[in-house]
Amino acid sequence: MNNRLILNSLRFIGLLFLQVLVIDNIRLGLYIHPHIYVLFIFLLPFNIPNWQLLFAGFFMGLAVDLFNGTPGLNAAACVFMAFIRPLVINGMMRRNDINENDEPSLNTMGTSRFIVYSLLLLLAHNLILFMLEAFSFKLIGVVFLQTLLSVFSSLLLIFIILLLFKKTKKKLL
Repeated sequence: MNNRLILNSLRFIGLLFLQVLVIDNIRLGLYIHPHIYVLFIFLLPFNIPNWQLLFAGFFMGLAVDLFNGTPGLNAAACVFMAFIRPLVINGMMRRNDINENDEPSLNTMGTSRFIVYSLLLLLAHNLILFMLEAFSFKLIGVVFLQTLLSVFSSLLLIFIILLLFKKTKKKLL
């Protein structure tokens, strides 16, 4: 079996259970809803075919929906985020800067690019999710407030996770 497939499967399961068993059970207020499961889609390789990216986003969102009882909200938001991910990457990086076998990370993209990359994808995901949840333009102010607060809380948690699991280069003596 491919090492990358095993790693991505473990990420899928780990992030899913961390989201639904821990993060979703921590109440941070009415407007703050961190989403760390999207890190799975963030870290998929650059060279993943678009159809696989969309399916991965759909299945991750669907899994979260099944645990939370939200029929299709997370799936729709994740599919939209997976749809725009190649556009965001192509808009931020030149083809020569990308090693197709790598995955987006702090090391491969650099910290500032990865922050912008994460911020744009989180904004898209949370805006779609909260607009579908509200399903009314009367609540647009609440949707924007939830989106902004949730993006920043998600970004903070994602960076904590990335720093905890950061690969370090071993020095040979």
